[in-house]
Parts: sequence; structure tokens; C-alpha cells
Amino acid sequence: MGRFILATIAYFCLGFAPHFLAADHPDFSGHWILNLDRSHFGKMEKPNGMTLAATMSGDTMHAVQTMDLAGGPVTTESNWIADGQQHDALGANGGTIVAHWEGNTLYSERKSSDGLYNEKVWLTLSKDGKTATEKVWTKGPEGTNLRTLVWQKA
Repeated sequence: MGRFILATIAYFCLGFAPHFLAADHPDFSGHWILNLDRSHFGKMEKPNGMTLAATMSGDTMHAVQTMDLAGGPVTTESNWIADGQQHDALGANGGTIVAHWEGNTLYSERKSSDGLYNEKVWLTLSKDGKTATEKVWTKGPEGTNLRTLVWQKA
């Protein structure tokens, strides 16, 4: 009888473990505004402003980023499916994206279809949930760049 109870407890704990573990990851859902003064752009032109709208469902995040540049706004969309598997990337350059959790950091690596562009992104959330920090390393025909983008929840 004792083994049956232990087996039943183990069965339910294993069955619910993914739900509890997923809850340990930060939820980046919401509307974010880039803090231009706290962000660093490396070789990239400093934008007039940036916004980010993110929605999360389980370990999948859909992000819509709009950058306000002198030539007008530029909007990009991406899906981060944090399962460690390769997925097709959205956008004109296409390619692939692999995302996974590194502790409480959401990490992604994207490669363009033509192999000319590579991007690595680390996204973390402050304990109070009001600030997200995004480190973006890129490599392309123009060289490499490292940006640190500091987002404030709107």
C-alpha cells in the first residue's frame, strides 16, 4: 500500500512538473518602451525611439518591435519558441531561430537564409518586472555589433 501511495505521488508530481517549471520563467508580456538614455547601441544608429509589444503563451513569445528612425518607422516581428529546437524565422531575411531558457534568461540565436547575418539575443527581466534588458550581438557583412537595450514597462 505504501508503494502505491508513493507511486501515485510521483506520478502526479512528474505530470505537473512542467507547469511548475514553466512558471519559474519570467513573463515578458506587455508593452515596453526603450529607455534611450540607459541603452547602448554600439555601431548602430541611435533611434528616436523604440517600442516592443510582447505576448507569451507557455514558452512561446511573440514580439513586435517598432524602431523610430530618421527615415521612418521600421517594424519587425519574431517568434521565440523556447524549446531548443530550430524553427523558421519571420521576416524578409528568413532563416532559422533557436531559442531556449538559460535559467531566467531567454536566449535566441538567429541565422539568415543566406548565411550572411547572425544574431544572438539574451533577454532578462528585473525582479520587479518593470525593466527588461536585451543584449543583442550581431554579425553581418558590415562587421559585428553589441547593443544593450533597456526596456521599461509602459
